[in-house]
Amino acid sequence: MGQVLSEGEVDALLKGVGDGEVETETDQADNKTGVTKYDLTSQEKIIAGRLPTLDIINQMFSRLFRQTFSGMLRKAVEVNAVSTDTVKFGEFLRSLPIPASLHIFRMEPLRGHGLMIVESKLVSAIVDTFFGGTNEKAMTIEDRDFSAIEIRMTKNVVLGALEDFEKAWRPVFEINTNYVRSEINPQFAAIVPPTDIVLVIVFEIDLEFTSGSVTVSIPYSTIEPIMPKLKANFQAETQEVDRVWIQRVREEMLTTEVEVIAQLGKTKITSERLVELKVGDTIMLGNDVTDPLEITVEGMPKVKGFPGVSRGLKAIQVTEIIEREG
Repeated sequence: MGQVLSEGEVDALLKGVGDGEVETETDQADNKTGVTKYDLTSQEKIIAGRLPTLDIINQMFSRLFRQTFSGMLRKAVEVNAVSTDTVKFGEFLRSLPIPASLHIFRMEPLRGHGLMIVESKLVSAIVDTFFGGTNEKAMTIEDRDFSAIEIRMTKNVVLGALEDFEKAWRPVFEINTNYVRSEINPQFAAIVPPTDIVLVIVFEIDLEFTSGSVTVSIPYSTIEPIMPKLKANFQAETQEVDRVWIQRVREEMLTTEVEVIAQLGKTKITSERLVELKVGDTIMLGNDVTDPLEITVEGMPKVKGFPGVSRGLKAIQVTEIIEREG
């Protein structure tokens, strides 16, 4: 049997280790190999520095979605990309409230799923604004589930956003966004394991009397194959311009279709008058016959003009450009 150390020898050995006088096997291994701990899940290690191309994609999406969202609500909407961060997916899920408007989608041919989250107060604002409300009093959805109309209308907004997301990515890498399903509980929207790193992009949505956010979460593993494209620096520091990029963006913008509406006029009638309407009745509008019509582009007033006929089709002759305030 080997010798057993006495209590005094054990105390002396422990004191020597604590003071550094006695080397341990771990210390020797570290000194010989120079091995240090490396956290592979650290966001600083995975995504170092900015992603210039992704910033441009986000700006493009903001402009496209501003037009789409304004057209849906028939009101001016501001959309701005406010932040891009990387976090562990588990931490991100824990930060989400219940209920949450969660929408899972794919970015083919890239692998995996993405997640789009519409803030709860924005969900109620969408419904209120669409049906003519002013949404002056902010509404929150905390102790109840979303209604059927809230779910349906929010899905329509998300589908429009995914189309714009696809267009914004096209000049860099062509993707096809496919809507998968919606969830209200973050636990059922686990697109990757909790320890996986995800990219979290937040877009601020400003309506007339309220604001909210739309957040897009994309797993790092999904965009890893095209990370060099997203990290590509357009050499702004050297004042060199990527002409190919500018040309492709210009081509996409010039071929993007927008909805143009000429509003004949509007008025208000009572519910009693409404239910009594029949074929042949006349509804008097609020504007004079000599007043020009207001023409909106994606829900935003752009020009004024008078109606007429051109080549056998109804037409509008533009007489005034509406200058945007501010």
